Amino acid sequence: MPFETLIFQAGILLVFAVFLGELTSRIGISSLVGQILAGILAGPVFGLVHPDHMLEFLSYLGLLMLVFLIGLETKLDDIKKDVYTGIALAGSGALLTFVSGFLLAEVLFGSFNVGLAVGVAMISTSTAIPIKILLDRKEYHTPTGRVFVIMAIADDVIAILALSLLVSYIGAGGVSMTYVVSLLLAILGFIFFILTFGDRVINSFINAVQKSHDPEILFTIPLAIAFAISIWSENIGLAAVTGTFIAGMAMSRSYFRESIIQPKIKTFGYSLVIPMFFAYSSIFIDLSTFLSSWHLILMIFIVGILAKAIGSGLMSRFFGFRRRSQAIIAIGMIPRGEYGIVISQIALASSLISNQIYTIMISFIVLTVIVTPILFEIEKKINGKY
Repeated sequence: MPFETLIFQAGILLVFAVFLGELTSRIGISSLVGQILAGILAGPVFGLVHPDHMLEFLSYLGLLMLVFLIGLETKLDDIKKDVYTGIALAGSGALLTFVSGFLLAEVLFGSFNVGLAVGVAMISTSTAIPIKILLDRKEYHTPTGRVFVIMAIADDVIAILALSLLVSYIGAGGVSMTYVVSLLLAILGFIFFILTFGDRVINSFINAVQKSHDPEILFTIPLAIAFAISIWSENIGLAAVTGTFIAGMAMSRSYFRESIIQPKIKTFGYSLVIPMFFAYSSIFIDLSTFLSSWHLILMIFIVGILAKAIGSGLMSRFFGFRRRSQAIIAIGMIPRGEYGIVISQIALASSLISNQIYTIMISFIVLTVIVTPILFEIEKKINGKY
């Protein structure tokens, strides 16, 4: 794409996202609804913006900054006691989703391999959206919010292990459990290292840098550290998003977090790249394929929602969560994200699924992103706030 066209499309997407986000916010609906709607209007409806690697990079930068800010809000000491609950709920939701997706796809498409790919692609929840909503509603630091953090991390670990099993199956026609166990140990070791030893090293380095008395450096250095950790995370098989979130957690106890780091990153992120992330996430819908395959998309969509709602939301009642918390967990586990897209791409490249099924899966993922903030608004009107 020529540079001039890229700038034009980025500007259009940003204007649509900011305008519609502000509009929906003023009428009492989450700004995410407007930003996601902006992508649909600018892309599939009016054809002003098209998928592009540079636009994808800008939107992904917005996702990294969003999860970094969420990480800065999260202290390890606040969530440690909820570790086992969060892992159990993430695991039960992932298991029911995989089984349901596998069985449905095998019935719809008559293929074991397609069922396997679809089931794995449906597992991972994109928790940036529900956590962002909980932050906006001042409910992130509630017991439900704390469990959600653990669920987010556990869900990503489960997704990368499922992806590893799928890749092993595609490449070798079987599953290497030795590789999967090694990967799990590497991931857990990475998380433990960053949140313990890495925590002290990173914050000592930030304190030393601040002696230059240049407040602007506390915008660039924390981000540089977060991006470096995200690359490290990617290299061991864990998503860069998860690494960036953990980097934010490691800096959450920094003396300069509230006074300098958060305000500067919020100003840049929320005025530019974060709205673009939500808008760009919805421009991938192919309206012709969507209309011709709407019944298949609808069935996968319903099964995907119910599996997470029952597997995580309803199961939370057995851990002492009340009805409203169950509803928040059920809705929060609905949106799918980057892992689902990556798994679908791998399955397509390996001829495990067709172009039609790939489009169906992308449409399913985008729909879950669209419906989540709407369901949160309905839940808020029914149950009110904490």
